[in-house]
Amino acid sequence: MSKETEGQSDVTCESLDQSELVAMIELQLSEMDMLQSMFPDPRELEVDDPSVLCDLRDFAEGRTLLLPPRLDLVINLDGRLSMSVNLPHHYPAVQPSVFVRSQTLNRDAQHRLNQELLGYLKTLQQGDLCVGPAVTWLQEKGETFFDDCPEEVSKSDDNLVEIKDTKFARLWIYSHHIYSKVKRKDILDLSKEFDLTGFCLPGKPGIICVEGLSRNTEDWWHKVRSWNWQKILCKKHEDMEITAEQDLSKLRRFSTFEELGSENNIRVKSSGFHVDMGDVFRYLENHESGYVFKEYFGINGRPT
Repeated sequence: MSKETEGQSDVTCESLDQSELVAMIELQLSEMDMLQSMFPDPRELEVDDPSVLCDLRDFAEGRTLLLPPRLDLVINLDGRLSMSVNLPHHYPAVQPSVFVRSQTLNRDAQHRLNQELLGYLKTLQQGDLCVGPAVTWLQEKGETFFDDCPEEVSKSDDNLVEIKDTKFARLWIYSHHIYSKVKRKDILDLSKEFDLTGFCLPGKPGIICVEGLSRNTEDWWHKVRSWNWQKILCKKHEDMEITAEQDLSKLRRFSTFEELGSENNIRVKSSGFHVDMGDVFRYLENHESGYVFKEYFGINGRPT
C-alpha cells in the first residue's frame, strides 16, 4: 500500500475521538477475522496489502499512534461474483465503498445487482458491521441475477451504436495519487465493462484517460469518483457528436485501455511509482494528445 492513506473522506479522522476511532478499527479487525474464517483460501479473500492488517492491530492495541492506510479487499464468490470493498477508518460508523462485478453478467444486470445490494445495506442499522451481511446477501440473492440474463450486444455490433447516445466523450482525470492494487484493478475492469479505451498512469500524481460513448464515460466516472480518494477531478472533458454513418473506432485515440509502465516505453524509477515525464509526454504525443500535458501539469511538455 502507499506510504500515505489512499483517500480522505468527508469526515476526517482528526475530527474523531481517539477512543471511538480505536473502537471502530477493533470492529473492522473482528470482521476481518470472521471473513478469513469464512474464506480461508487466499484466492477467495484478497487483501490489497496484508501488512495493513498488522498496522491496524498495532494502532488498535496502542503500539503506534500513526494511523495506518485504509483496508482494501476483494471477496470472490463461486468464481462468478467479485466484491471490492474499501473500509474508511471510521467504518462501521459509515458505510464502506462496495462494488460487485461479474465477467458473465451483462451491464444492466450488474447495475441492478449493485443497486439492490446498496438498497439492502441502507436497511441495516447504522453503525453495524455490513461486509459480512453483504456477503450473505450475495450468496443468497446473487444467483437470481444470472437467471434469464440476456447476452450483451456483441462487440462487432458496437459501431452500430444504439445511436440513442449521439455523443462520444473523452475524460482526462487527475488524482493526487494512485497506488492501491485494488483500485488499479477496478479501474481496468470498469473500463472494460463500459467499453472504454484510454490509459491509467499509477503513481503520484495519477492520471487517467477514458474515451467512449458519453453515457458510458459518465457511468464510469460516477462510480470511480465515489471511491475514497485524497483528491480526484476531471481536468478536461471533450465530446463530439456521432453521426449515423460514423465508425466509433475512428473517434478513438487509444485502441485499448491499459495501465502504463515500462511495456509502453515509459521509464519507471526504482520506487515503481515515479516515471519519466518526458516519456509520458511522448506517449501523449503519439496519441494526438500532447496538448493535455499542460492541462495536467501546468507546463509545456517535451520528450527526453
